[in-house]
Amino acid sequence: MRSSGAPFRVVASDEAGKMWDLRGWTPAVRSGSDLRPARSEDWIEAPPGTRLQFLEGRQPLGWPKGSLFPEPPTPVQGALAVAAQLPSGYTRTLLPAYVRSDGKPYLPFFGYTAVAFREGKPWVAALQSDSNPHWQPRHYDPPDLLARIRERRAQLPENRVLEQLETCATQYGCYNAQNIFLGRWEGAVPVSPACNAECIGCISWQPEDRPASPQQRFAFVPSLHEIVEVGLAHLQDDESIYSFGQGCEGEPLLQARLIAESVRAIRAQNGKGTIHLNTNASKPDGFARVIEAGLDSVRVSLNSVLEATYTAYYQPRGYRFGDLEESIRRARSHGVLVSLNYLHMPGWNDRQQEVEALVDYVNRLDIQMIQLRTLNIDPDMYAQAVPMPGGPALGMVELVARLRRECPQLVLGNHTLACRAKRASESKQMGRPGG
Repeated sequence: MRSSGAPFRVVASDEAGKMWDLRGWTPAVRSGSDLRPARSEDWIEAPPGTRLQFLEGRQPLGWPKGSLFPEPPTPVQGALAVAAQLPSGYTRTLLPAYVRSDGKPYLPFFGYTAVAFREGKPWVAALQSDSNPHWQPRHYDPPDLLARIRERRAQLPENRVLEQLETCATQYGCYNAQNIFLGRWEGAVPVSPACNAECIGCISWQPEDRPASPQQRFAFVPSLHEIVEVGLAHLQDDESIYSFGQGCEGEPLLQARLIAESVRAIRAQNGKGTIHLNTNASKPDGFARVIEAGLDSVRVSLNSVLEATYTAYYQPRGYRFGDLEESIRRARSHGVLVSLNYLHMPGWNDRQQEVEALVDYVNRLDIQMIQLRTLNIDPDMYAQAVPMPGGPALGMVELVARLRRECPQLVLGNHTLACRAKRASESKQMGRPGG
């Protein structure tokens, strides 16, 4: 629900997490390095599943009564800034505005969204970008999750993939891992402990001088048998997705031969569901091997379609930015559904140069979907490492509007599509058998 009526106020916290709003203070919001007052149209009421957190060592910024933009915002003394973590299906549009105290470390790897209070309730700078019911928080962490994990582990007691996924499901709260044990929707299969990029915001490996990664990267290459037996158990209907490439691992294409053999072995016994790959698309030849084995869809991760911006964040090792385009072309030539896992940061991805380049990239390569993904990183850490594209910031809302207007084939969302269910539905509507 969009806002109207009562004013929005700065929200602050103490170190115990007690939060309050400040009467008469207009919240400041951030886009890139720019600060401005929040407008009523910036906010939606915080959706169910939103989590608020205070930001250690950071004072909130706003304009107290009697102070107006373009005067610089004022720090709130004796208080900590607050940010929101959005639930799945929502895309942030603005960053929280704060002043970092001298010597304070970077924030942990979360997706920080601007938040304000109005009439005692939190509102967030966001838009709804997907309504897929499979990813509602209420469907996860059910009371019987541990029992379901024990049951599946007992069925395949020697399978190390399931051992890893138990950790992901219980310690990291990974929805894809939980789905393997709950027997539904998109399920995970990690395969590669190594990577050929050193992403600034990697969630499974970080050097000692950066904030700790929220996950520990898994440390082995599974066998063909382990991958196939989990996949055969999971692919039970057209809504099921078996998904290579997870947050707990490196780059799956470094195990392209193993993935191709697994896909071929699964499809020799089971034609149900969607086999999907999440990848940086850095190895076109290995990618072609996986495609030819029977891959249904792929999601290519990037933070920008501009080479300098991409390279600064991904820090590729042994591949070029152009390899992504070559991989995408090969996928489309084989009819594979291609999505971009578009890791976005307000003030970078909505800059005019990036928006125009993205529209061209999508249309030129016939990309079917963009999954809008909040980039989980301290905005200050990102700003230090990644150059800003040229031109004014058009706003995330305008970015979405341009994509919808100028890329007619494109689906915007946050989640991987079940290709075979989609094809079956389309075929039914057209009066022919699905396939």
